[in-house]
Amino acid sequence: MSSRLTPLLTSLLLVLTHTVTVAQSAPPALAAEQLTRRIDSIQKATAIPGLQVLVFTRDSLLYRRNAGLRNLTDRTPVTDQTLFPVASVTKSFVAASALLLIQQGKLALTDELKTLAPEISFSNPWEATDPVRVAHLLEHTAGFDDWSPKAYAYDGSRLSLKDGLQITPESRTCRWRPGTFMSYTNTGPPLVARIIEKKTGQEFESFVRQHLLRPLGMNRATFRRDGAALTDLATGYTGQQAVPYWHLLLRPAGGLNVSALELMSFVQLLMNRGSYHGQQLLAPALVDRMETPVTSLAARAGATQGYGLHNFTTAYQGHILHGHDGGSTGLRAHYLYHSGLNRGIIILVNSDGPGFNQLKDAVLAAVMQGVPPQLPPVYPLSETQKQAWVGHYRPSNFRLAITGWFLGLTELLRIREEKGNLLMQDGVGSETVPLRPVGANQALRMDKRGYTAQVTLVQNEAGEPVVARSFGSGIVANTATKTSAWRAWLPLILGHVSLLLLVVMVFMGFGWLIRGIRLRRRGRQLSALPLRVVLVVYAFSYLVMGLCLNMSNDTLGVVSPLSVLVFITSLLGPLAALGALLGLVRSYSRIPGRTDRLFLSVAVGSALLVVGYMAAWGLVGLRIWQ
Repeated sequence: MSSRLTPLLTSLLLVLTHTVTVAQSAPPALAAEQLTRRIDSIQKATAIPGLQVLVFTRDSLLYRRNAGLRNLTDRTPVTDQTLFPVASVTKSFVAASALLLIQQGKLALTDELKTLAPEISFSNPWEATDPVRVAHLLEHTAGFDDWSPKAYAYDGSRLSLKDGLQITPESRTCRWRPGTFMSYTNTGPPLVARIIEKKTGQEFESFVRQHLLRPLGMNRATFRRDGAALTDLATGYTGQQAVPYWHLLLRPAGGLNVSALELMSFVQLLMNRGSYHGQQLLAPALVDRMETPVTSLAARAGATQGYGLHNFTTAYQGHILHGHDGGSTGLRAHYLYHSGLNRGIIILVNSDGPGFNQLKDAVLAAVMQGVPPQLPPVYPLSETQKQAWVGHYRPSNFRLAITGWFLGLTELLRIREEKGNLLMQDGVGSETVPLRPVGANQALRMDKRGYTAQVTLVQNEAGEPVVARSFGSGIVANTATKTSAWRAWLPLILGHVSLLLLVVMVFMGFGWLIRGIRLRRRGRQLSALPLRVVLVVYAFSYLVMGLCLNMSNDTLGVVSPLSVLVFITSLLGPLAALGALLGLVRSYSRIPGRTDRLFLSVAVGSALLVVGYMAAWGLVGLRIWQ
């Protein structure tokens, strides 16, 4: 079969599938008053400063709620005119823009990055056989790392897209074969935007404004803090602390400012299969492709959920909805729609607290209330097939490579069989969730809130079983690789024991200080004093380093007191651990008490283990601003 015929048949199949979906009956009427009470309750309980919530159909607005303040200082209320930075929702406009060029025959999803933009540096060890293609960039399956702290902190207000791509090019390294696993990253969308600029001779923002924003009536939307954003932009808040406007290094990754009402027209475009007010901007088959994951192993294994072209799925009681989220410090955004049920949702808030997810759950539950579940039949797994699922899985294919050192010590996925049923525990201490097999290698995760996300069992290049999850863009590791029980638990046990010893040693330091003072008054000296001092220095250094890295602070990406402190502690910890080893060797025989000797020996051993682990992850002398 020719390479051109295959996409054509796929498109026809998608259109036929959509025709069946649209034939579904519409959901019951929305209980507007009840929804308003729920929204107001969540806003009050979680201290959301301001919000916009819409529920709509393909051609009409069903529900609108503007509430709270866009700015707590001047007490300006949220209105229809209020613009919110929508962060990664911007990526959907990148995909739609690329599809416009595909429709015009100027671009193809199979086109290779190195051919389209040879001046953009990237590293792909598999380029000869598996080049990075446009589809990989849009589906986040190129294997690129996410932005570094430096990229997040960089002020891109005066940079062109071409110049911005010269900053931190190291994130453009394929960590696995392109088209293997999906891992959400901000690295790919700006590359597609730059390709669009080269194909059209226009600045990306100008192209989007001409071919999408204006035809959709989104005349007040901006990509910078200009125009309507100078007067009507919501201020983001972390708690009650205002967050400065984020001048993104590369705006196509998340720079759009827009109101919910204007964003609604874009979502309606997708709901109407590329048509808006009688104008066919995109072919229906292209919208179907935007919603369909294709390039990952999970998709090729039959997964129907996942991440399409900057458009991901959310499954609720078996119904597949499409959309995208956006998040930055102090702000959250969300759009979701189901063309067959003729319902769309938009939620914009100027807070990054827990209220956003509660709003998403509440609004979706209200929209889907009374809609019968559409769960596929249970697939009868054989005992051999069940055992293929059962086991321990460690997180892999991280969104940000540098986080792997921490997640490898804290995260664990386990699937077990109980009374003939598969149960999944996605994280140590998390609730156990039933899995509903819908194929030999596909199952639905039956969340008690009604979500039915899909997990797919595939194999990596080494032949290891891998669980690929379709839980949305925010997951730090969408995949988990099967391992033995002891390999799964040993890092967690050692990690938690080492962390406990760090805390204990800091507190012990105070005890040793008091003991040392008392002994000195008696003319005596605390045994192995240098050893105890360097152990406390080691423990304190790594605790401070961990706390600093855990902060959501843009100053980590630049030379600042915080980032310099990370650098100093990342060196001081290993030096102190080596000093502790030397001190133990010199003073071991002079330490009175078997218990004391045992504790100090274990502490030194733990310190050396931690330092070795951190060194393996490149976290010794960590200059995070680079």
